[in-house]
Amino acid sequence: MKQEKIEYYIRTYGKDIYSFCMYLTKNKQDADDLYQDTFLRAIEKGDIHENENPKSYLISIAVHLWNNKMRKFLWRKKKVNVVESFEEEDLEQIADESVQTEEQVLKKEESGEIRRQVALLPEKMRLVILMYYMEELSVEEIAGILHVPKGTVKSRLYHARAKLKEEMEGQFYERVV
Repeated sequence: MKQEKIEYYIRTYGKDIYSFCMYLTKNKQDADDLYQDTFLRAIEKGDIHENENPKSYLISIAVHLWNNKMRKFLWRKKKVNVVESFEEEDLEQIADESVQTEEQVLKKEESGEIRRQVALLPEKMRLVILMYYMEELSVEEIAGILHVPKGTVKSRLYHARAKLKEEMEGQFYERVV
C-alpha cells in the first residue's frame, strides 16, 4: 500500500479508530498499541478497498487483534494470575478541557456515566454497543466483523440496551431521592 494512501486513511479515520481502541481497551497504552497495530496490519495486508467501507474494515482489524490479545492474556492469566488495571482517567482525557456551561457539564457527567455503564457490560455486549453507536456500523457490518449471525448482533444490542436502561434508571432514581 502506498504511503499517501495510508496517510489518507489515518487522517480520515484515525481519530475514530483511536477512540474505538480507547473504549475497547480502557487503557491508553493498550489503545496506542492497538491503534498502531491496526494500521500496521492494514499496511501488511494492503487490501483496503475504497468502494467498500474502509472504516469498518479497519475496525474489524482492531477487533480481531484485540480478541487475539485478550485470548492470550486470559491464557496467561490462568497460568500467572496477572491482573490488568483500568485507568478511567485516560478515557476522560479525550474530552475537551475548555470552560463549560452548566448544561455542558451536566451533559458531560451523563456521558461519563453512560461510558462507565458501557464499560461494565460483558465484552460481547460492549463490543456490539461500541460498534453500533460509536462507530455507526450497521447490524450487517457488525455481524460480518464478528462472524456471527445478524440475529445474534440484534440480540446482544437488545440485551445491552436493556441492561444499560436498567442501570441508568437506577442511577437516576438514586440521585433524585
